[in-house]
Amino acid sequence: MMPDNVLSSQTVRGNIVGARALAVTPIVDYEDGGVALNDSTRGNQYQIWQALLIKDQVLVSAPNTPEFVMFAGPGLTEISLTFDQNMRPVLAFVQGGVARYRWYDPTVGAQIVTDLPAGSITPKVILDDKRQTQTSSCDVILAYVRGGGLYYRQQRDRYQIERLLTDGVTTSLLRIGFSDQLRLQFMMEVAR
Repeated sequence: MMPDNVLSSQTVRGNIVGARALAVTPIVDYEDGGVALNDSTRGNQYQIWQALLIKDQVLVSAPNTPEFVMFAGPGLTEISLTFDQNMRPVLAFVQGGVARYRWYDPTVGAQIVTDLPAGSITPKVILDDKRQTQTSSCDVILAYVRGGGLYYRQQRDRYQIERLLTDGVTTSLLRIGFSDQLRLQFMMEVAR
């Protein structure tokens, strides 16, 4: 949950913790998650899940879950994986130059794919606060860059409301992570 839907008025620097502290690339992502898909009985910090993009397939695995194809499609170039509060996967990706996300829509009872506005790049997703004490206020955050702005949408709004976090952005979003200062951190590419 983003209090007041804005960035902090003061910078609170911290180290990203959990799976998001591991090295990620546009085709490799790590996320903390539960014991199994659709099973959050042991919380969403039970184990580290890995997502790999290989030959237009998103392969997902965890220490107790053999690798399987979560999603496939032609022209995939970037991925970002998280899980909602019930351990349903949320996948942000770029396919054929179009930023999209795949999420569980409770109104249809299924996973659906939704396009972000034209010109959106580097979509990333995260369940913002996975601590079991925060299950009533945590949210899946979908962030991306478009037209010089860093934007986000959240699960509680069914991702329908686009909010501008900051403008003047000239680089890509590399990752989002939760920090040891209990803040969501947005890591941007360094301008060249």
